[in-house]
Amino acid sequence: MNTYLRSLWRCRDGFDAWRLYQGMPAARSRTTAPESDAAPARAENVELAAGSRVLVRAIRPGDLDAMQRAFKRLTPGQVRSRFFHTLTELPAAVAAAMCDIDPESTVSLVATDLDGAEIRGEARVHIDTVTESAEFALAIDPAFTGKGLGRALLSRLIEECRARQLDEIWGETQSDNAGMLALARRLGFDLQPESEDAALVRMTLPLRAQQASPQLSNAA
Repeated sequence: MNTYLRSLWRCRDGFDAWRLYQGMPAARSRTTAPESDAAPARAENVELAAGSRVLVRAIRPGDLDAMQRAFKRLTPGQVRSRFFHTLTELPAAVAAAMCDIDPESTVSLVATDLDGAEIRGEARVHIDTVTESAEFALAIDPAFTGKGLGRALLSRLIEECRARQLDEIWGETQSDNAGMLALARRLGFDLQPESEDAALVRMTLPLRAQQASPQLSNAA
């Protein structure tokens, strides 16, 4: 669960997520139209298990509606694992903040259908420049679990963090989230119970000490 997203979800308890979003550092100048709205960002065609294919690209502001639709397809368990809250919809203000990012502090990738209409997976890291680490979060469409999409997205985030010369990438998940824990193990993460919450597991991958890139497979 991304620490930044936790702050956004306070809107359920009276916190104004839209004001938080408006106060975030801009990812680009607001005086000019964002290029990503005028033309699709460069996408990578990725083959998954059983011949499935998706386009993987950077998130953009125009993904807001697709992000909300993707959220509605998540199971209650997936919502709890991704956002640590029981929710039935993704508020527009939160979706907007998730889609319009500051590239200096956040990297977010989406996997879409080949026509770009629907988001089938989303993965992001929030970078802490003080600790030189990045916290990751991941969500996969239920129809695309078990096809290697989680591994494809998280592997690309790991490579981006290495390119930025960060020390580590880490995340938290529930101790009963077997799929996420298995994926983390395959990618070489160290798994440790959280000292302050026994229901959570912290997944940590040192980056500077590892030179070999994780290989993509169809196992996740």
